[in-house]
Amino acid sequence: MQLDLGVFRHASVIMVKLQATRHTQPWFSPAKRWEAHTKHAAELCALLVNDLFGELPSRILVALLTKGRCTISQLVQHTSLGPRHLRNGLGVLIQQNLLYHYTDPDTRATHYEANSDACYNLVRSGRILEVINSQYGNAERDLVQTLMQLGYARIADLTHAFASRAPKTNGHTNGSHESSSGLIESKHHLNSALSRLIQAEILETVRPESFRNPAEVYREIEAEVTKTAPGEKASKNKIEQHMQIVDRFKTFRDQNKSLKRHLDQFSGPSTKRRRLQNGSSHSADPFDDDHDLNPNVVVRVNHEKCLVELRNQRLAEFAADALGEVTGHIYRSVLELLTGKVSRCRADPLVGEENKGPQPSVTTLQIYENLSDEVKVLGGIGKAPRDKIDFDSAEKIRSGPYAYDSDSEEEEEDGPDVRPTPLPRGRMARAAAAAAAAAKESEDDASEDDDDAQGNHTQTNGDRPTKVKFEDGATSKDSRLDQMRQHLLLLAESKHRFVRHCGTHGRGQWTVDFELLMDRLRESELDAYIEQSFGRHGLRLTRILREKGKLDEKMLPSAALMKKGDVQGKMLAMQMAGLVDVQEVPKDNSRLANRTLFFWFFDGERTQSQLLDDVYKGMLRCLQTLDVERHKERNILTFVERKDVKGKEEEVMTAEHYNKYNRHLEDQQKLLGQVMRLDDMVAVFRDY
Repeated sequence: MQLDLGVFRHASVIMVKLQATRHTQPWFSPAKRWEAHTKHAAELCALLVNDLFGELPSRILVALLTKGRCTISQLVQHTSLGPRHLRNGLGVLIQQNLLYHYTDPDTRATHYEANSDACYNLVRSGRILEVINSQYGNAERDLVQTLMQLGYARIADLTHAFASRAPKTNGHTNGSHESSSGLIESKHHLNSALSRLIQAEILETVRPESFRNPAEVYREIEAEVTKTAPGEKASKNKIEQHMQIVDRFKTFRDQNKSLKRHLDQFSGPSTKRRRLQNGSSHSADPFDDDHDLNPNVVVRVNHEKCLVELRNQRLAEFAADALGEVTGHIYRSVLELLTGKVSRCRADPLVGEENKGPQPSVTTLQIYENLSDEVKVLGGIGKAPRDKIDFDSAEKIRSGPYAYDSDSEEEEEDGPDVRPTPLPRGRMARAAAAAAAAAKESEDDASEDDDDAQGNHTQTNGDRPTKVKFEDGATSKDSRLDQMRQHLLLLAESKHRFVRHCGTHGRGQWTVDFELLMDRLRESELDAYIEQSFGRHGLRLTRILREKGKLDEKMLPSAALMKKGDVQGKMLAMQMAGLVDVQEVPKDNSRLANRTLFFWFFDGERTQSQLLDDVYKGMLRCLQTLDVERHKERNILTFVERKDVKGKEEEVMTAEHYNKYNRHLEDQQKLLGQVMRLDDMVAVFRDY
């Protein structure tokens, strides 16, 4: 049964279809939020709005992106539209949270400003729904999808709409029914899903102040705090004023979390991880019929928290690619526990770093309780002889974050790491027993006949053949816990430093240095981009410059083990692309070429900015190509949209038109897949 959306007849609501010198610091810094819009970024936002909501809202958005803040009278001049059409278009943009607006109480004039981040987030709707479905269930995904279509809605309207599709028996609604698909079909089920998502901060409440630009609110608070009376001297205690400004701004920003705090007090903090079976959530429901949510509360999707979920998924995929699928599942569980109270990926640029307290950590026992029983922890871990295992290094406790370039042993010794903490006797005994058993089994395997070894995977390491054996059998809880812990140690010892072993409580404490890890991920993505564009020689040269800083061009051939002509050609090509640049240092006033030193260097920040603009351009071209393809096949697509054709395309359509329709779907899938891959790069360099 389709969802009845007639109750959501707000002003100008449009229903949409979701489509789916070595440095101690990093040599680059994360890209800043796009305050000044590039041409391609603005065109991409306008095209997304045009595709989902129509030409009228897109035309207004283009004017706001190019001209900045405007009033109705100014928009009339910029868009050549009448006030009635403008109000209809603005109503759609406001309903979809794509605009900031504020009415000045003195002049009664309303100013409108484009919300570029919200416009860009339209391209991530499908990915967000996929993460919500995997982490929470079908009911929560159904609710989030409806709110994405509506922008924001009252809980009373949501209750009416979802209850209208519940199955009826003898003319009466079966309020306690929940479909086998897990979709919402009752008021009780809706309250349960809403409470879980609000406590997880996936949804937030909406107030009139929620539509104001946070930067404008900050400037207003700053002006109010620093204002002085006539003849009064300005305060010299700038630090105290700044702290007062920050506290007042945090109070304004956290107003949307009032309902979450109430739910936490009533039912306790929500558990981030819920084990899903058959697509539905089976966690305890803290609500009953006597404790309903306030029907007049307005809710919407919180994209900042959704970005945290997307970052967890991306990091888990990064770990799975580096260390294996099972290790990636365990790492995902670690990230879910650590980010349960994290509201945003990056610190708010207006208030700076907020987490001044100790870095959150999670114990091995907590990870074990949170890990799904379906994960086979025995997979992906091989056996090794005991004499090949350095227990002191593996169990080393590191109280502080790694240095960024701590790949060498010397830098690890000079860093802030502490000496290894001795393990309790019970743990050391179990570790020694496990290592002894592994060594015995390895010796038994090594003594097998050559004929029997033909069915196993063997490798030759020098003169001695070695063999790594994997098992699939399940064992007791303690053994499963130890095996899971081996994956955690593997994550800690990886060159990417996925986790850090920071304590001994609860069979070991673990934390994640997100800033350092994201620097590693950005470096990996940028290396892949350079290698694809300029080959392995170009990647080698840029890595040398990143490590050494500025380097004389005469030293580059010997450092890169390349011919001088090849180095010059590759460096010129990368200079034309903006990856590297050269600084000329004349030896005397003659400024002759033979009397000048040429120092090449790599500018990471400029490279990232240029790469982001190229990615926006690539996404824009993909979507424009998709529009052209849709226009070419408009007759077939219009025919397929008919109600009597949907689901029976092959039976109704001729073979020629059906083949054209299938080719169009394949091309559309390829273009949208490319857009999603480019969006992943934008998220890594800009948002995570």
